Amino acid sequence: MGQPSFKFELHGVKQTMAALEQLPTLSMKKTVVRNALKKAAIPIRDAAKIKAGSIKYDADNIVKSIHVDTKLTRKRRRDRSRVTVYVGPSHPLAHLFEFGTAQRFTKKKNAYRGYITATPFLRQAWDEKKLVALETLKKELWEQIKKSARRLAKRAEKGKLTKTQIAGLSK
Repeated sequence: MGQPSFKFELHGVKQTMAALEQLPTLSMKKTVVRNALKKAAIPIRDAAKIKAGSIKYDADNIVKSIHVDTKLTRKRRRDRSRVTVYVGPSHPLAHLFEFGTAQRFTKKKNAYRGYITATPFLRQAWDEKKLVALETLKKELWEQIKKSARRLAKRAEKGKLTKTQIAGLSK
């Protein structure tokens, strides 16, 4: 059994990237991508919540902990030019239910602690909704670029552009 693969084909990437590059600052570009990614992750989050309902222990708390977030990834990120969005649970035991455990014993091997059968919910949600998320991402990127351009135009009308925005627009 080899590595699982995810194949997709994007149309209009050159146009999207060209439109994104016209935004004057890196922070505006990152905001556009971050907002689009967050919206695209919602179908995966919703499917994971439905699938996590079948977990036998503490399912309600695991379901409540599944979310789309950017703050968790900011702590770990070293490359400031990247945009990362996290989709998944914040429950401390969720990974044990997703992947399961082997048979467990205490350190002295005198007491058996059982095992947890894998109940994958996040991987199944990803497999089921990845194409929907990709389509949503394509649409949302354009929507976010348009919104950002409208905001920029409003600021320009009022004469409230920052120095970096002016410099970025004059390139």
